[in-house]
Amino acid sequence: MRNLLMVLVALGLGTKRHWHIFIAIFLGVVLGAWFPYNPESPTFMHHAFEVVGQMFIRLIAMLAIPLIISSLLIGINSLGDGRQLGKMGVKTVMYFGLTMIISATVAALIGFYVDPGARIPEGFDLASGFVPFKPTAEAVHITSIRDLLLNLIPQNPFESLARRDLVPVIIFTLMFGTATAFIGDTARPFVAFFEAVFAATMRIVDWVMIFAVPGVFALTFTAISHSGVGIFYKMMPFMGAVLLALLIQILIVYPLLLYVLARVNFMNLYRAISEAILVAFGTASSSATLPVTLACIERRGGVSNRIASFVLPAGVSMNMNGTTMFEVIAVMFLAQLYGIPLTLTVIISIVILAIIASIGAAGVPAAGMITMSIILNGIGGFRPEQVLEGLSLLWAVDRILDMCRTTVNVIDDCVVATLIASSEGELNRELLKSGDSWEDVV
Repeated sequence: MRNLLMVLVALGLGTKRHWHIFIAIFLGVVLGAWFPYNPESPTFMHHAFEVVGQMFIRLIAMLAIPLIISSLLIGINSLGDGRQLGKMGVKTVMYFGLTMIISATVAALIGFYVDPGARIPEGFDLASGFVPFKPTAEAVHITSIRDLLLNLIPQNPFESLARRDLVPVIIFTLMFGTATAFIGDTARPFVAFFEAVFAATMRIVDWVMIFAVPGVFALTFTAISHSGVGIFYKMMPFMGAVLLALLIQILIVYPLLLYVLARVNFMNLYRAISEAILVAFGTASSSATLPVTLACIERRGGVSNRIASFVLPAGVSMNMNGTTMFEVIAVMFLAQLYGIPLTLTVIISIVILAIIASIGAAGVPAAGMITMSIILNGIGGFRPEQVLEGLSLLWAVDRILDMCRTTVNVIDDCVVATLIASSEGELNRELLKSGDSWEDVV
């Protein structure tokens, strides 16, 4: 065991953070299986790692409000003066909305028919192992569609903010951000303030992600020590459902949209943005990938600078198809896991809330996990401890899924930029088709 630890530490030195996280997950699995949890005599080590894991989740949750609000305001204002947006701005919003609705619908269908939560014994409780739990009809309070729609509009946005009721906060922020875009230079100091808030919050995100390695290790150790290595086997239907949804989006939905709306061969576009795809997969951050994405879509994809510089930065803040799909399936998985009935009302609520939550998600690693609580709290039915337990369970397998959904987010932004460029007559089709004249990007 000691030699194995020394080898893993040596391999981890000098590598990128995502490899550190993979090593942390592996060590968490090994040590969690080596030191199983005994509820009758829990050790200090088990208590300590549980605290470390929960601290990491709280640090991530702490950043949700400033990150969502500042990201949304900056994203909306990056579209330019509202009076000058014109046809291209309307097209951008329409294509963003279309792809997000399609992605959420595909994810809901897969989550319902694959039923990944049914693969884990009923009543899984991360804190104390497998405990029989079947909620009574009185115990499950599902938010109705009527209440959901009414709750989208805050009577007092500051009260909603204090209660961490983020859906009405996002709606108010969207409206307020749109208003600042329309009043132009008058709002510039206000927008500059939130640009500073976003930059400072992103710096805190960098600090928190340094804590990601021990945090993910602690969460993985806690999950495995309580439930055994078999939990990864049981989570495979969930992971498979997410990956299937993402593949359908990449290999069916986007190719159809590109061919029907722009007469573009999707393979040409995917080859043109291949470097951006690889960077997105490695970093799990569409924001970090943005410079490479811009270079690829302009120098190889044939999209004009006017379109690319308009659509892609807005997409990083407001267009997260992969995140939407992950959140829909993850919430449906947890609902199935805890015995919350997935009626049509609940599924529609999940779809609506996932779209809203992903609009507010920043293009940083684990953004989907940061905004997950919005949906869990919004649909009702989950006890507070179940929200924490569910997020802890998802963290154990999130990293690889985060890399995959970020890749879809970046591809989607490039697809939308290509569709708009085609409709505006600003797509160089010859450059897109011919790889011989492509410039180096990275």
